[in-house]
Amino acid sequence: MSKYTWPTDEQLAKALAELGKLPGSRELHSNASLVDRIKYELCRNFVIYLMENDLSQKELAKKLGIDPALMSKILRYHFDEFTIDRLVRFLEIIDIEVSLKVA
Repeated sequence: MSKYTWPTDEQLAKALAELGKLPGSRELHSNASLVDRIKYELCRNFVIYLMENDLSQKELAKKLGIDPALMSKILRYHFDEFTIDRLVRFLEIIDIEVSLKVA
């Protein structure tokens, strides 16, 4: 019998959410615009991809063909200079399918 206890799916989801908050990450305000909420969710996909694939920020930037400083902005949810379509194009490069619900 293994001495390790594996986390439940709920615990993993909670941990991923917390890990998605890199130092310097911007929080999403409760009164954020729809555009900002969409951008936030798109950026979240990059953070998850980075962690699941055990990549560095620099490695992910290279895959996307962008400067590591821009990658840092995406990973820390500083998305003001990015359009939704630009973020989606970057996700397409790493084969991430995005499904968003607009409410």
